[in-house]
Amino acid sequence: MHATALLLTLLPALATAHFSVTYPTDRGSNSQTQADSPCGGKNTPSSTRTKWPIAGGQLSFEAGHDEANTAVYLALGNNPVKDDFKIILKDKFLQIGLGTFCWNELTVPGDLGIKNGDNATIQVVQAGHSGGGLYNCADITFTDAPMRIAQACVNGTGVSAQEATTSAPSASGSGSAAPAATTSAKPSSAAESVRVAGGALLAGAVGVAAWLL
Repeated sequence: MHATALLLTLLPALATAHFSVTYPTDRGSNSQTQADSPCGGKNTPSSTRTKWPIAGGQLSFEAGHDEANTAVYLALGNNPVKDDFKIILKDKFLQIGLGTFCWNELTVPGDLGIKNGDNATIQVVQAGHSGGGLYNCADITFTDAPMRIAQACVNGTGVSAQEATTSAPSASGSGSAAPAATTSAKPSSAAESVRVAGGALLAGAVGVAAWLL
């Protein structure tokens, strides 16, 4: 079965809570379509992209679930489609608490051949209490110019990260747990310094479906 078709059979038509990416600036959110992969129904890239360091940078979102399995992906190019979100910036973890969740330095793998001026899109994916998947995208342009963070981000009160609540299947689609992987991102608080399951997690829409197996 095609990944999108599988996802639609597993997810309810409407999710019960939503979230927004606050930095880099997202494409916007629509509560009626945020369950649509890959960008919550926002299929047109932003005309104004956020400049983001080639090595990685700050990312923050406002959580609408008090807890949700979450992952962050990257796709290179001007207008990526769902199958392009294969680069894992943050493997699956459990976000806890309502409010701001952020990283001051979310690391980009150094072997991607990214150059100054290249365009890309960051995708944040969540699966909450009901199992409904939610998607949000932020369009960026990579820069090699020194960037100064205007203000270091801090998680909201009671907001933290824990190991994901479900084991990730292997790439073959079996239900066996994959080896644990250590995040390369620098957390915004000590509570976020955790090991997360899912080294072999399938990316994008396939990954969200896999969470529910």
